Amino acid sequence: MNLKEYKNSVEMNKKEQQAIDFLRSMERDDPMCLGFSGGKDSVVILDLAERSGIKYNASYANTTVDPPGTISFIKKNYSQVQILHPKKSFFQLVESKGLPGRMRRFCCEKLKEQYGIGQRTIEGMRAEESQSRALYEPEQCDVRKWMKGAKHILPILNWSEVDVWNYIRKYGLPYSKYYDAPYNLSRHGCVGCPLAGCKQMQTEFKIFPGYARRMIVAIERYMNNKPNNALAKNFSDPHEAFYFYINEMPMQDVRRLKKGLFHFNAKEVIQKEILNRIE
Repeated sequence: MNLKEYKNSVEMNKKEQQAIDFLRSMERDDPMCLGFSGGKDSVVILDLAERSGIKYNASYANTTVDPPGTISFIKKNYSQVQILHPKKSFFQLVESKGLPGRMRRFCCEKLKEQYGIGQRTIEGMRAEESQSRALYEPEQCDVRKWMKGAKHILPILNWSEVDVWNYIRKYGLPYSKYYDAPYNLSRHGCVGCPLAGCKQMQTEFKIFPGYARRMIVAIERYMNNKPNNALAKNFSDPHEAFYFYINEMPMQDVRRLKKGLFHFNAKEVIQKEILNRIE
């Protein structure tokens, strides 16, 4: 081990101990919740919770749009995690509510966040993931009224992505196959989440075209059930609405495409670029 590797090892050991000490300092009489997604960060916080010896209850909220095989991966490798199933799937929510968005996160509320209402929950959020998370404290209060005083306990808030992978490799922790080739996903979460950005959405739907097909069917049902809604009024068919969704396009750009010289056909584009790909 050279000097640089030695310093990195010492720094990593320090971060591990700080995270464990923090979790122990957060322990109360009642067990804390631990939100497990099956992603790399949740794999790490689960192991840290185990090593800290604290009381906790780990659960996975089945969003019904996580990468295929996520539940079997969890059952095989992390049997201490309880699987929670929703009353309605993501696609059923789209059928009744339409498309989610950055400012319209009904899917998160119904499929994940409801389990944290009023709870102290250990989570794998990290500061480097976004500008808003960079402002978080390790014990972050949830200010939304409907969350009823929930608190987010964030033991790896100051860890980098490199730290996370170093920890996983150091302890030989099982992790999702979708981080590796041929998938090479940078995140593990709901397929096509609008919070991830349009490029990531398109990449994920290309990898999992079955979810794209189900999404288009759900959009069509929503448009048929509510003919006066914005989607039904602005789009000729569900493929157009889906194209708009995965490209995060302003409506004026969609209209320009449809009126252009090249006779834009969303169904043909979606069929060629996404639906005809092999899962």
